[in-house]
Amino acid sequence: MTPRSFSRPLVFAAATLFACTAVFASACSSSGSSSSSVKQSGVVVSNASATESATSGNNGEIYFTIENTNAVVDKLFSASVPQSFAKSASVQESGASAGPATTSMNDVTSVAIPANGTVTFEPGGYHVMLTGLAAPLKAGQKFDLNLGFMNAGIIKVTVTVKAS
Repeated sequence: MTPRSFSRPLVFAAATLFACTAVFASACSSSGSSSSSVKQSGVVVSNASATESATSGNNGEIYFTIENTNAVVDKLFSASVPQSFAKSASVQESGASAGPATTSMNDVTSVAIPANGTVTFEPGGYHVMLTGLAAPLKAGQKFDLNLGFMNAGIIKVTVTVKAS
């Protein structure tokens, strides 16, 4: 019995098919920006969500949690979305105003993320405000948000719109 030899093109095709399958499987199971958390340079952004807009709403708010696993403070200093999605995205903080039962939203230049600490962006506190939405936010919709950090750089996360 003699060993069977395979032609080079057949071996190359099989190796290429195996490599493509491995890359595809890896991409489908990766924990990239479409997962519930993204980690980069010791900063973890998780649970990014927005609430469904009213039918005529052209603004939206984004909430998430930032964990800094580093031994030094980091700062969130910017937020952006594609211009085709909304005119602007800004980091804001809600706070009490002078009148009873009123709140104000103020732009902030940066948010300190303590060393080995966590900051939660939530209703009544920090959030990213979207203004000039191209269309109202719909439950189940996903979109990209870029967050700029002093040390960790730009972290791209996927925001999921939840039903109101």
